[in-house]
Amino acid sequence: MFSETYREAREQFAQGNPKTMAELSCAEYDLEKKEFRLIYFNKLCRISYPEGIIDCPQDITPLPLEEQALILQYLTQATGVELSGKWISYAELPYGMLHYRPFQTEAVVPLAETFGGQPGRLLQLSRALGGQEIGIGDVGIVIPVLPRLPVAVILWTADEEFPAKANMVFDSSAPAYLSTASLYVLGAVLTRRLKKMVR
Repeated sequence: MFSETYREAREQFAQGNPKTMAELSCAEYDLEKKEFRLIYFNKLCRISYPEGIIDCPQDITPLPLEEQALILQYLTQATGVELSGKWISYAELPYGMLHYRPFQTEAVVPLAETFGGQPGRLLQLSRALGGQEIGIGDVGIVIPVLPRLPVAVILWTADEEFPAKANMVFDSSAPAYLSTASLYVLGAVLTRRLKKMVR
């Protein structure tokens, strides 16, 4: 599935205007080297144009195809819309209810299970991804996954009456940068990255 998505993303990327894509996505484009420079999860990635080959020098292993597809889709679909500052749930995204339960299962529930008893650890690990605290929940962090696509992770710790609870929300401008299906993948990727960092 992801190989097909990646192939389509590369084809669409190759057809885009690099100068326009860079401007709308808040990436840099080097005309001489024919490559984009983009910050993804607080790390520099280089994307060749028009080939769409992605290299993240700080990572030991190449990005999974699903993540490479996300970066290419972001560059291709970016509209330049400013952040609204208004957070919305996945269910509030266009057709978000279609994938709401799987999104909860893959992106949200594991956050509560992993960090419900160690909120400080969530804060610490999120900062390594460029996260900054916000005043929502017991722990709330905004992680700038892509330049114009922040994601907020919110955690309510367990008490005597209620188990730990989590949520993941998006700026309302998010659909101007990725489709709802791609935002589902992005949320799952973020959670997997945070869980992997615990080990």
